[in-house]
Amino acid sequence: MKLLNLTNRFYIIVALTLLLVSSVFLAYRVIYLIDTETTEHMLYTKLRVEQQIIAQPQLQKVAFTIGDNIRVEPINRFSTFKVQLRDTIRYDEYEEGLIPFREMTYEQQILGEAYRISISQRLTQNNDLVSGLTITFLLVAIDIIACFYFLNRYFSSSIWRPFYKALDSLKKFDLQRGGKVRFEPSRVDEFNALNEELIKLTEKVNSDYRNLKEFTENMSHETQTPLAIIRSKLELLLQSDNLRPEQMEQVHATLDAINRLTKMNRGLIMLTRIENDQYAEEELVEIGALLQSRLEDLELFMQSRGLSVETVLAQDVSVRMNKYLADILVSNLLSNAIKYNREGGKLIVSLFADSLMVSNSGTPLSIPDHRIFERFKRGDSPDSVGLGLAIVKRICDHYHFFLSYRYDEDLHRFYVQFPKERRNNA
Repeated sequence: MKLLNLTNRFYIIVALTLLLVSSVFLAYRVIYLIDTETTEHMLYTKLRVEQQIIAQPQLQKVAFTIGDNIRVEPINRFSTFKVQLRDTIRYDEYEEGLIPFREMTYEQQILGEAYRISISQRLTQNNDLVSGLTITFLLVAIDIIACFYFLNRYFSSSIWRPFYKALDSLKKFDLQRGGKVRFEPSRVDEFNALNEELIKLTEKVNSDYRNLKEFTENMSHETQTPLAIIRSKLELLLQSDNLRPEQMEQVHATLDAINRLTKMNRGLIMLTRIENDQYAEEELVEIGALLQSRLEDLELFMQSRGLSVETVLAQDVSVRMNKYLADILVSNLLSNAIKYNREGGKLIVSLFADSLMVSNSGTPLSIPDHRIFERFKRGDSPDSVGLGLAIVKRICDHYHFFLSYRYDEDLHRFYVQFPKERRNNA
C-alpha cells in the first residue's frame, strides 16, 4: 500500500472515531438541554398562572382551562407543597397520533384560596431528534472527510513529489550501463539529505560492481590457464613409464582434485556473473528442442547406467531468458538426475505449457529437503562439487521462476514453473 493511502486511511479512521464520539456526546447534550429547557418553561408557566389568578379576580375561586395545556381547579383545602412531574403520552389531533407530554401537577394557595393546577408541555420526540441529528452528522462527516481526503491528497502529493521522483530515478538505475542517479532539489531538508545519501550509496554500488566485475573476469582468465597447465602436466606425467604404482595413484588423486577445483571455479564464477546480472541478453528459447538436444548428448551416459527414459514434451513452449543460462538450467537438472540415479533406474522428463519437471529414481536425501539447493550440498557422487543445483536455484531466482523439490514414490522430483510474463503462450 502506498504511503499516501496509508496516511489517508489512518487520518480518516481517526476523524471518523472523533466524529462518532463527538456526535454521541453532542446528541446527548442537545437532548439534555431540550429536556431541561422544557422543565424550566413549565416552571415559568407556573409562575405566570399564579400572577394571572392574582391579577384577574374573575378567575379566582372558579375552575378554568386554558387550551389543552393549563387546567386550574379550586379545592377545599391545601394539602401538600409537593410538585409532581411526570412524562405521559397523549393523543394529538394535529399529529393524529400519540405523542409524549410532560405534565406538572401541584397545589398552591393564592390569596387564601387553595387550587390544584396542572400544566402540560409537549415534548420533542427523541426518535425524530436522534434521526435528524444522525443525518446532520452524517452529512457533516461526509463533507469533512471528503474535503480532508482530497486536500490532504493534494498537499501530500505536492510535498512527497521529490520522494517519488527519487524513487523513479532509482528504479531506472542500471548497473550494467553505469549511469549516475540525479535527484531534483527539494524544499524539504530531509529529502535533500536523503538524496545526498542515495547519491553516495549508488556511487559506492557502482564502484563495488565494477571492482567485482573486474575481479570475476580476471579470476576467470587467470585461474583457468594455470589449472589447464597443471592438468596437462599431470596427464603427461601419467604417460611416463618410470612411475611406481603408488606414484601413479598420487598423480591420479591430484588430477581428480584439479578437475574438481576447475569445476568449482567455473561454478562459482558463473554464480557471481548471474548475481551481477552479466547475462542480460534475452531471447525466446524453445525449451522442448533444448531438452531433446541435451538428452541426445547424454544418451551414451544414460545407456552406460542402464536408465530407462520417459519424456513427455509439449510443443511450442518458449521462455524468454538468456540462451546460455537456459542451457545451463536444463543441463544441470538432467545431469543431476542422471548422476544421482540408481543403476537401471528411471529418468522422467515432463514439459508442460507452463512448467518443467525432471524426476529420477533414488534413495531419500540424507539432508533436509529445503537445503538441497544450497551451495556445496552434494550427494554421494565423488566427483560432485555441490554447485549444480545451486546454479539452477540462482537462475530460477534471477528470472522469478518457481523452483521446488519433493521426494515421493521413490522418485526425486524437481519442478520449475515459468511465470506467465515470460512465456510465449501466455
